[in-house]
Amino acid sequence: MSLKRISVIGAGVAGCAAAISAAARGADVLLYEQRPLRSTPVHTTGIPAELCGGGDFGAEETDRAGGLLNAELRELVPSLSSCIDAARMGEHTLLVAREAFSQAVRDLVEASPRIELREEHVAALPDGPVVIASGPATWSPLARAIHAASGAPFVFSYCGRPPLIAADSVDLSEALFVPPYPGAEPTIFLPLSDDEVAGLARLIASGARDHPAGLEPQMVLADEQVPVERLAADADELASTILRGPRGPQVQTEGPALCLVPDDPEQSAFHLQGLCTSLTTAAQQSALAAVAALSEVRVLRPGLIHRTPWLAGREATLSSLELERLSRVLLAGTLTGAWGYLEAMATGAVAGVGAASLADGRSPLPPPPDSMTGALCYAIARREPQGDSRMLRANFGMLPERPQDEGMSKTERRRGQIERALNAMREYAGR
Repeated sequence: MSLKRISVIGAGVAGCAAAISAAARGADVLLYEQRPLRSTPVHTTGIPAELCGGGDFGAEETDRAGGLLNAELRELVPSLSSCIDAARMGEHTLLVAREAFSQAVRDLVEASPRIELREEHVAALPDGPVVIASGPATWSPLARAIHAASGAPFVFSYCGRPPLIAADSVDLSEALFVPPYPGAEPTIFLPLSDDEVAGLARLIASGARDHPAGLEPQMVLADEQVPVERLAADADELASTILRGPRGPQVQTEGPALCLVPDDPEQSAFHLQGLCTSLTTAAQQSALAAVAALSEVRVLRPGLIHRTPWLAGREATLSSLELERLSRVLLAGTLTGAWGYLEAMATGAVAGVGAASLADGRSPLPPPPDSMTGALCYAIARREPQGDSRMLRANFGMLPERPQDEGMSKTERRRGQIERALNAMREYAGR
């Protein structure tokens, strides 16, 4: 027998995770995709779960925060993890083909008899359990409804993505295909001469810009990157911060280089890693052409910096991701103040579990704090955003200290944290 229907607003990565998670637990889901009827600066398609930046989900090893978050996601929503596997390109990391991943998630959503995907603007909160995962697509009427329900103020952070360029417009004859550091995934580097670095810096510094409203010169981006224009006034700083070449014994010569990350298995396009910029498309094209290997470059999708809203911590959500003032509403994705694809999927999955519980007449249970997912949700609920608009990323420092860890080496302590996290998530998922 079906549970009461729930609504999920936003069919990005977080919203799809919430819908899939709730449907797997017996709830009927109405999933609202506000695109392509109303797009955003960061989206180029109307496909659910579009990855707006690159396709790098981070390391797979569970001794990395992202790797542990991914392992917990496999326990909580294994069908969603299969979408990562289906689109995976990386051998050592969770690098996925962007379009293949989105298509895999869309196929999963459309194949579910419990999920109805509807293209429709949402201006008011629907009745019944609701997950809001609208992220940067949170338009004014919906934002007003969220504020009225939560009583919490919005905070704005700034997120960047690098340019995407056509592979056939790049001269790879001098390129290096090596790991950026020992043990990492091999990738493509274009070595740069001092003259090329100077020319690139000069054109970035002088190029026309399209700054989002409210971005102040001293601000860092949500993932703590610095807009490349701020570094371009000093070519040496640009080279040492953004244009760091590969390091390690496998590299014959070290020096500044552009890092090119493939967008798909055919390597038909590359992301220019680290070049987060608010330059206009024409200015980006002009600046990149200062590099000889990019003299004929074609920018397929310009880099940009955009503003994304989230709700302030303690006044907004509980560790179950319910709104403190209206428990039938849960948040997921960047609206929680968390940043990253895996963080979006983890919060979406938790919100989906909670919404399914509400639809069944039960109160949502927060994920266990010993898990990385739970630690992230507790950090979201405890957040004090005043004076700091940076967003949260999962990290081992969020996990609670346990008496049994005292006196252990860092390696032993980390091993214990990982074991407890996975056991806790298995128990939570099993409920």
